[in-house]
Amino acid sequence: MELVSNHAIVTGGAQGIGRGIAESFMAHGASVALADIDDATATETSEELTATHDGEAIAVQCDITDSESVEAMVDRTVDQFGDVGILVNNAGAAELARTWEMSESEWRKTVDVCLNGPFLCTKAVLNHILEVGHDGSIVNVSSLNYIAATDGLPHYSAAKAGVSQFTKVVAAEAGRYGIRVNAVAPGSTRTPLTEGNGLLEGKIGEEFVDRTPLGRIGEPDDIAKVVTFLCSDYAQWVTGETICVDGGQHIRGLHSYWDTLNEMGLLEE
Repeated sequence: MELVSNHAIVTGGAQGIGRGIAESFMAHGASVALADIDDATATETSEELTATHDGEAIAVQCDITDSESVEAMVDRTVDQFGDVGILVNNAGAAELARTWEMSESEWRKTVDVCLNGPFLCTKAVLNHILEVGHDGSIVNVSSLNYIAATDGLPHYSAAKAGVSQFTKVVAAEAGRYGIRVNAVAPGSTRTPLTEGNGLLEGKIGEEFVDRTPLGRIGEPDDIAKVVTFLCSDYAQWVTGETICVDGGQHIRGLHSYWDTLNEMGLLEE
């Protein structure tokens, strides 16, 4: 299995799913730019990955909601590697809040990071690929929330549904130029974020496992393997797809995070 390009950008690449994807790419011979708002963690991760793989990982501080920052990120990657042919829009953010209690700023922040960010990064990388005229692959990290609703994530669910539809449109537009665009929709996955906010512990963690036919929480490597496949020659006839990578969790849907956390005494009504 060979990647469509040996030069990739992974947003939110400093840790969690993004780091797992970067590590998988490097195991297949690629060099990777870890684009992240957290420059210190991205730098640490890039040094660790470069020390353990043949390729090179670089840290590029980037605010994916700012077009100038995104353009600078692509320029920095091209300057370092000479090219970029793979983009993974992985960065995301959300705070739990019900619709009538959510601030406008929180809604805008989540939509900005989860939907507008992928648009800005996709636009910038597409312009580069089209200018140099080679094939490319873009993978957007959506979420099981794009099809399965749960209380407290109206902003995140709406944005991720938008990501999957955006994926289809760009796939249709870019296919004639040899550029494939797909998305993955992870279910419950063990990352520093989900471990840090308690979403894998106690009753809520048990609910996740109970609703997953394969009977466990996902790991970043589970997502990374599918993303790597989509960016390889093995997926040369796949575009416009959103693939659930969730151990079958989408079959049974999502429980209410809000109700379960409330039962655990972790929320205030």
